[in-house]
Amino acid sequence: MPMQRFHAALNATIIDGWFAKESITLLAPDGQANVIASSEPLDPDMNTEAYAAIQGDLLRTEFPEYKEFAFEAIKVFGGLDGFVRRFEWTPPDGEPVTQMQMYVVEERRGYTATATTPSSEFQRYEPKLRLILRELTFGRGPSSLPSSVK
Repeated sequence: MPMQRFHAALNATIIDGWFAKESITLLAPDGQANVIASSEPLDPDMNTEAYAAIQGDLLRTEFPEYKEFAFEAIKVFGGLDGFVRRFEWTPPDGEPVTQMQMYVVEERRGYTATATTPSSEFQRYEPKLRLILRELTFGRGPSSLPSSVK
């Protein structure tokens, strides 16, 4: 299966009192599956286990007909100790979706990646979604802005 790496290229200056969230979205060619990876700033006392628990509580309260199939500790985002959850829920349009969501906290940021497909398509997309999740990493590479803009 041919693959290539995507490296986000956006950089920003953060004004005092502001904070930064970020995300990337990977889309299947037919639009039937996607992976959204994001990060957000967290309280310095937040750890991975608490972050994953909070995310699970949000899912249970906000997603209609939520059913959790699995929740386990695994290596995520390039070998960090994290968690993955697999679940199903039914959005207002009525077609159930299956999602796999993984979490880790690193350097006061919460990282989440969510793979989504209609439940009827999960078996077809599961290997590719797991591959994408397994290959996700994050890092702090050099700025891609020209030096005249820095």
